[in-house]
Amino acid sequence: MNDVEKRKQPGWKNIIAWGSGDIFGSGSGTIIGLWMLYFFTQVAGLSPVEAGLIFAIGKLWDAITDPIVAYITDNIRTRFGRRKVFFLFGAPFLIVFGLMFISGFGFAYYLATYLLFNTMFTVVMTPYCTLPNEMTDDYEIRTKMGSCRLTFGQITAFVVTLIPGLIMSNVEDEAQAFIYIGFLFGFIFTLPWYFIYKYTWEIEPSRLPPQKEVSSIKETLVDLYKEMASTLQIKTFRIHLMMYIGGSVALDIFGALFLHYITFNLNLSAGEGGQILSVMTFMQFFGVLTFTWFALKIGNANAYKIALGLMFVSLAFFAILPNVALDVSKAVFFGAVLIGLARGGIYLIPWVIFNSIPDVDEILTGRRRAGIFSGVMTLGRKICQASAMLIASIGLQWVGFESGAKVQTSETISGVYWLFLIGPTCLAIIALFGATLFQLTKQNHRILIDEVSRLRNGGAKQDALPQVVSVVEELTGWEYKYMWGDKKKKETTYLLRSGSSDETVVER
Repeated sequence: MNDVEKRKQPGWKNIIAWGSGDIFGSGSGTIIGLWMLYFFTQVAGLSPVEAGLIFAIGKLWDAITDPIVAYITDNIRTRFGRRKVFFLFGAPFLIVFGLMFISGFGFAYYLATYLLFNTMFTVVMTPYCTLPNEMTDDYEIRTKMGSCRLTFGQITAFVVTLIPGLIMSNVEDEAQAFIYIGFLFGFIFTLPWYFIYKYTWEIEPSRLPPQKEVSSIKETLVDLYKEMASTLQIKTFRIHLMMYIGGSVALDIFGALFLHYITFNLNLSAGEGGQILSVMTFMQFFGVLTFTWFALKIGNANAYKIALGLMFVSLAFFAILPNVALDVSKAVFFGAVLIGLARGGIYLIPWVIFNSIPDVDEILTGRRRAGIFSGVMTLGRKICQASAMLIASIGLQWVGFESGAKVQTSETISGVYWLFLIGPTCLAIIALFGATLFQLTKQNHRILIDEVSRLRNGGAKQDALPQVVSVVEELTGWEYKYMWGDKKKKETTYLLRSGSSDETVVER
């Protein structure tokens, strides 16, 4: 009986408890993405430059805090564990979300509360993302956990799109309305962490590597950034980032420019655009369910290709919509359904895949480093959002867009049209290329896990079967002789095969 069979496996109670964490992750991100810029400029009285500076400084701050928290959660040892202890500390402070939406203060206050909230987000979400990798080695259970998380996320995204709009419609004083929004959701965001703490678990202490000892802060920081950089030595992770960043930035640019397209290319109102966004967000829920089924049946990479294909179809629909003799106010909802389904799959699959990435790293390094990978992913997601906003804003300026103007020139309207279509299309093509290279299938993951178990139990590397050697080399990008911590620190020669041509690599 191998390690996987001996380990306790999550049931639906555990899967649902863990998945509920995205009530906070998705909910807070959606509210900030939809409402915070409006609050800063229209209610709090900040200039657009000041608002933009807060977001920019926030990303620089994340670049420091995300990897630090990831490093700490990989190396700390407490009687409450090395992951879940952060929930005890961080969850009560999530109420700080409400402090960001109190009007009447200046730039320094909003910068401080935004940085404080971002820090608390990192403190709980970085260890949270590592738990599927620690709770189970089972490929299908991890897929279900990722799907459950995204299901909670999509439902929450719809709710936090709907409720703030209702509050704004029924509370005349916008400043008061934002206080209600901020503290209502700040309280809601703290609730799931009790269930996450109670019904999840970490890896068995016997499987943990010895705690690292460092002699100085300088040595700790140097070690930290070496750890971050070392994640990119894993071929599968590099391909995964290509899929994740390409797909995420494509969707973020689409979202950033969608209301501009609705308003100026389809001549609909912003209110109608909000209704269309609600339909799109609602359909993401069904997209998660649909692509969970696809992932279990045909594998993650193939499911991701279908999701991207659906995105290309929806972009083609939006491309022809302004030029056809249809009632666009109704026809546009068909496009919203298509892109909503696609978004569910494009957001789901990379996070399902991520749960198995640390397994590939473990066979190379002999260490469990899910925390540092989670930190890189969390930081990567924030950089994606910032990059998308930067690309969209620079693009709008380049085509001559005038902020606040009700009417734009025909050249600007044409420019918005092409930005809206070309930006997401190009990045989605990059994501699709990554999906064609991806080899961490269910069968290959099973081979990988069995080999990790064999080596962990004292098996000799020279006894590895040729098929196992080929799969491991394909997934890691390194020769098998460097597996299980035997990689020379100064070795720089990777196996740079971009795709598998080995017949011995098992494909689904």
